[in-house]
Amino acid sequence: MARIIGAVAIAFLLFMLGMVLGIKSLPPAKQLQDVIASAGQMKSLAVAAFKSRPDQHLSRRWYPDDGVTIADTDRMAPGVTFVSGLFGQRLGFRLFGADGQVLYDWPIDFFQIAPEKMQHRYHALIHGALLYPNGDVVANLDGRGMVRFDACGRIKWMNEDRSHHSIFADETGTLWAPIGVADYNNRAFANTTIRLDRIASFDPETGQKLSEIDLVDAIEASDMIGLIQDYYRLKDDVVHLNDVEVLSAELAPAFPMFRAGDLLLSLRNLNQLWVLDGKTHAIKWVSAGATLGQHDPDFEPDGTISVLDNRPLAPITAPDGYPGAHGGSRILAIDPAIGTHETLYRTDARNTFYTPYRGKHQKLPNGNLLIAETDAGRAFEVTPAGEVVWSFVNGWDAETVGWVLDIGRYPAQYGDFAGQSCN
Repeated sequence: MARIIGAVAIAFLLFMLGMVLGIKSLPPAKQLQDVIASAGQMKSLAVAAFKSRPDQHLSRRWYPDDGVTIADTDRMAPGVTFVSGLFGQRLGFRLFGADGQVLYDWPIDFFQIAPEKMQHRYHALIHGALLYPNGDVVANLDGRGMVRFDACGRIKWMNEDRSHHSIFADETGTLWAPIGVADYNNRAFANTTIRLDRIASFDPETGQKLSEIDLVDAIEASDMIGLIQDYYRLKDDVVHLNDVEVLSAELAPAFPMFRAGDLLLSLRNLNQLWVLDGKTHAIKWVSAGATLGQHDPDFEPDGTISVLDNRPLAPITAPDGYPGAHGGSRILAIDPAIGTHETLYRTDARNTFYTPYRGKHQKLPNGNLLIAETDAGRAFEVTPAGEVVWSFVNGWDAETVGWVLDIGRYPAQYGDFAGQSCN
């Protein structure tokens, strides 16, 4: 006991000394902060290594039921629903039919994909996943690379380009995603080293990187360095790029201020959306102020950009509780032509919606919205009038739920592969 008390006292003194030196910018403040941070990380890894539960992927339970709890097939958008998330002790994918039955459960566990690169047994995260008609799935092993599986769970290819967050397939099939941060020492931007994400495209058949776009080059070409002057607060992750989407030739007429091939970006840490010129990579459009910690912007056929506006204050286990101090998350439609926005969906008395740090949405052809409420372990579909017509709760045990990381409604024929044999 005396040793424990002594260790705690020393740690506290180091912490206080680090604070004082850090405030005054005196040496060796940086070294002490690194020691403290390393000690905290070691503790976190040690706890994860010995636990038998994937706490990183679990949240407090807010809903009492499990599985598909609502399936109003008459008012749902048709098709099959592809879900990625934590299912028991396995991190993977499932395909659901309209009435809630599991059509397919891929024999894939992301906790087993690249164990040599994991810091503990649960050190893996799916961020972005796409389903192909033959049952193939391409997904980001977040921060490490992209991987493509067949329907039987066999790896077709895997790269190590540090892709993360959402994956987007353009009209040619080319895959797009953010890739890992790089260090920049450009004094025109900052008087310290800062780190920004980049963008890359990939061959869907081989996983080979086809192109790379540097955001610093885009900012310089646009003469808009003021966009990132929040770096003092988050210099190690200035923008936190979490989505890249390409404007198709089909949708381009709805956006006369843009052209086919332009890139829509979500920069979470800046609370901004950008559109880059697809050829010069100059910044053509910026949206700021409407969103807070947003995810998953999409070009829509009506000429608006829909986006999941997370509006975080703190994790939902914190004292602000659920649905948070801002009244929950919401889905917005932003009109880039006139700079206005409207709320397509938000919390009401019928349904509470809050996912502070993760989540996805899809505007369906019948006008419904399909939403992954990741941090609450749930997914649901709502009509334009706000009525829930499909709901899935990913229960893990009596007190917790597993994250629903990604969701997508696909045409019914995307489930035809489910009866094939994997022998």
